[in-house]
Amino acid sequence: MIKIVNPDKLTRQPFFQDLINWLYPNKTVTLRQIKQTFPTIRSVDRFIEDYVQAGYLLRKDRCYSLTLPLATDSQAVDLDKMLFLDTESPLYQELLTKTFTTALTNQTNQTILLEETDLFRTEATLANYFYALRRSLPLPDSLQPLYAVLGDVNQEYALKYITAFLLKFNQRSAVPQKRPDIFVQALEELGYIAKNTDGKYELRLNFAKDSLTFRTKAISKD
Repeated sequence: MIKIVNPDKLTRQPFFQDLINWLYPNKTVTLRQIKQTFPTIRSVDRFIEDYVQAGYLLRKDRCYSLTLPLATDSQAVDLDKMLFLDTESPLYQELLTKTFTTALTNQTNQTILLEETDLFRTEATLANYFYALRRSLPLPDSLQPLYAVLGDVNQEYALKYITAFLLKFNQRSAVPQKRPDIFVQALEELGYIAKNTDGKYELRLNFAKDSLTFRTKAISKD
């Protein structure tokens, strides 16, 4: 089976994903066979032409076959780039255990938030949350609680207040917060801060004060 990481508008189409998995690994078919296999798909000719022009299908002698650029090297995998993976390959199994670091910055201050995630961005992190919102992707279950707090918030607006609160830990180890604040709630939901016995918030991130860098702990793959 072919799994697409970071699909774009074209490769996100259900028909595209069904088609490539039907053709994989080396089936060669006619347009008539495609239409017979997918009788409920309208405008098949237009879809097929789009896939040919994008370089995902090869048309030769009125037949079609796959020309997907399947990933073969884990060192060349980029978290933000589209990736075609064979789920039966050793590479796919290797990538399931690989972690990536994302970096969030903002225009208000010099704060950097480094978060660890898996390749499929299922971890509950701010970077994954904003990534899904930007691309109008379905949120995984892990991010649904965060959505209940923040909703469709603008990334730059949210980071302005999130980082402003985090920077309070530059001056003190425990920070009070009397009034309800959705950005503080979001940090608490993620486990980046937690209340102590006095009702004040303590930081649960690694904080490098010299570079104003906050970092989440590494993901356990046990």
